[in-house]
Amino acid sequence: MLKKRILWLFGLLLFSLLLLWIWLGSWQRQIAEQELWAQQQLQIYRATLVSEIARFENIPRALQSHPVLTRTLASPNNIDVVTRANQLLEQLAADTGVETLYLMNAQGTVLAASNWQQSYSLVGQNYGFRPYFHDALQGSFGEFYGVGATTGIPGYFFGLQMDHEGTNSGVLAAKITLLELEKSWQPTRDLVMVVDPDQVIALASRTELKFKTLTPLSPKARQRLDRTRQYAPLPLTTLELGSRNGQPVWQSKQYRVSQLDLPRRQWRLQLWWPSRPLMVNATLVTAVAGFSIIAMTLLLLYWRQRRRYIQVQLKAKNELEHKVMERTSALATSNVQLARQVRERTQAEARLRAIQHELIQSNRLAALGQMAASVAHEVNQPLTALKNQSTNTLLLARRGMYPQVEESLQTMGRLVDRMARLTSQLKLFAATRRKTRGLCRLDEALDNVLSWLSPRLDEQQIRLENTQTKGLTLPIELHALEQVLANLICNSLDALVGREEACITLEAGDDFLCLWDNGPGIAPPLLDKVTEPFFSTKEAGQGLGLGLAIVRDLVEASDGRLEITSSPSGGARFTLNWSQDE
Repeated sequence: MLKKRILWLFGLLLFSLLLLWIWLGSWQRQIAEQELWAQQQLQIYRATLVSEIARFENIPRALQSHPVLTRTLASPNNIDVVTRANQLLEQLAADTGVETLYLMNAQGTVLAASNWQQSYSLVGQNYGFRPYFHDALQGSFGEFYGVGATTGIPGYFFGLQMDHEGTNSGVLAAKITLLELEKSWQPTRDLVMVVDPDQVIALASRTELKFKTLTPLSPKARQRLDRTRQYAPLPLTTLELGSRNGQPVWQSKQYRVSQLDLPRRQWRLQLWWPSRPLMVNATLVTAVAGFSIIAMTLLLLYWRQRRRYIQVQLKAKNELEHKVMERTSALATSNVQLARQVRERTQAEARLRAIQHELIQSNRLAALGQMAASVAHEVNQPLTALKNQSTNTLLLARRGMYPQVEESLQTMGRLVDRMARLTSQLKLFAATRRKTRGLCRLDEALDNVLSWLSPRLDEQQIRLENTQTKGLTLPIELHALEQVLANLICNSLDALVGREEACITLEAGDDFLCLWDNGPGIAPPLLDKVTEPFFSTKEAGQGLGLGLAIVRDLVEASDGRLEITSSPSGGARFTLNWSQDE
């Protein structure tokens, strides 16, 4: 008894050690994968930030020798020269997207600025205390990030020295804002931030993190920042962070920090991602593994017990074996008969489907006949015009008026193209397709269908409204979409017969198409039946009831779905949806 208890305790200890090993393995694997993902994200963030800054840094270089700016440095008291410089900088700032362009003399006073007409104009302000001004004045390319001393808006500053014939040195500066870049970081659930060498968070995906410090500022760092007024008048308070297992805790969430150095300003790009989900996942993996081990152990015990039971029942099983064989023979005979019945039923269903397909094709050909009549009406006018144009061309050729002959031939070509567009879809409309997934322009399909159905629209005085359909593409083949539109519009035309102020409305997006009218609509009990083959709400002889069945088949063949509801205007609403969301 004691030995058995010792074995159970030993097994429990091994089981616990195994679960601990599984948890640690899962945790370490997830940490490695998450760190790899974080580094990839940081590479993307760094490339975006560097690209955003780099695309503006050459603007001061391009203007370094501009005559208007050099004349301003030479004649800072000439109002006309300064005004031209202000106008030049204003226009260049608007064209390049730079927030502010401004010109300073050797003492740091702004002589001209792109915002010279604004209430927060920089003209007359002195920025000699800024590091980028001193760097530029000494011949280097000055760079600086901080809060604007006049506007209070943070931005990235560039400065470049300007000389006029070796005298009257000045600095041309540009300021860009990175607020839009920060907004692009906000949708992520992780924390993205740029930290400067003084541990100040200069950029962040969360506004409550910006211009906070990760560690308290030293007196020397505080004095330097006050001198350059880099973040003035912000207090630069220390971020309230906790610590758990050597990891930072902010707002009750524990994070792990991934970091990547930036080439500019000795910045560091950090990505803080929560570690608790990884612990939860590791715990779930361990729990699943533990339950699996327990289940396998119980299964093994059950198998041993079952084996003993089988040995006891083996004799009885041998006695029943003969009866089982007889019963099996009878069942085999029944299975043969059942298989024959299933085969006959399958053949009957195949014949039925073939008949249904033939009737559907007949309905399509009937619709083709209606469209052919409309096309014949539309083709008659270009044929008449083509005949007259050919006669005029012959006369012009005889008179030697060849420019007019060329223009007339071009007109004839356009008439032929119009007739080709009207007739090219008729043969393809009658064809059947198994798969209709593709890509087509909605306005092209709609133009083709309207070229067939416009006589009916004009005859019934029905208004067709398009809502935001210009330039849209849908994930369905062009000819399939034409058949869908033709069937739906024809149904609306039939429903709107005799109705005053009749209207058909189309609305579409990247993955949906809606069509509705203000007709009598479809009764709610019939909404689920109208797509069944041979079901029709029209009077006898007006249709086979296959139009909406064809529409449903074409849409489903393009991996979409058809939804039929009642429209708020009283008619029926048909929605074609290709969205993958359930």
